[in-house]
Amino acid sequence: MSIGSTVKRLRLEKNITQEQLAEYLSITSRAISQWECERTAPDISMLPQLADFFEITVDELLGVDEQEKNRIINDVVSETSTMIDRNITEEPIKILRETLKRYPNNDRLLCTLMYALYAASEDPDFCKEHDSEIISIADRIFSYSKNDDCRGEARRLLFRHYCDTDRKAEAHSISEEMPNIETCYERNIYWMLDGEERLSHLLERISDDLRYLTWDIWAYSVHSDLPSEEKDELEKLYQKIEYMVKEKFSV
Repeated sequence: MSIGSTVKRLRLEKNITQEQLAEYLSITSRAISQWECERTAPDISMLPQLADFFEITVDELLGVDEQEKNRIINDVVSETSTMIDRNITEEPIKILRETLKRYPNNDRLLCTLMYALYAASEDPDFCKEHDSEIISIADRIFSYSKNDDCRGEARRLLFRHYCDTDRKAEAHSISEEMPNIETCYERNIYWMLDGEERLSHLLERISDDLRYLTWDIWAYSVHSDLPSEEKDELEKLYQKIEYMVKEKFSV
């Protein structure tokens, strides 16, 4: 079914006229008629507004099935996350913003865009320019997402952003909503697992814990006033743990 046919069906189901829909969209009723006769189609920028009016997703408006939608989102998140991890931020930000026009409140896309903006904020000018957007995306995720992972990641990124911009009171408020390490999933799922599953989980946890430990050692060495000999010892310890992660506990 074409988008014009879908608009006509939804309009009739709502029992509204072409004129009423046109008034809501601030266009002419002739434009609506052209869509429904399949002579023209709505501009892509108008799709979120149309979807909101009919209380459906843009995908449903376009007739895209759920499987295809998930494939598109998975591909975009994977592609852009890889670029961000390589310190490429401008291109993924463009891709994510464009994809969000089609899926305006998708929490995974929002979270990845927030990650890209945060990563790009190492540039102070960029950080200042996009401060309100980072906060706005976090608010959208908190408002719409039921995905605990996305909500947790948004909370983490917002906390870091507030710290980086010297807003300690706001950062403290966010930190109070973060889970205690002893109550998190990763620390407690062990008790439910058996056999190879339990061993696999333990291997993954050891690997993660060692990575966190190496970061702590590095940060302590950088920020402390230790003598150079002691910093050298920390560097050796850091390298030894790095080797263990790669050779003994990689997952």
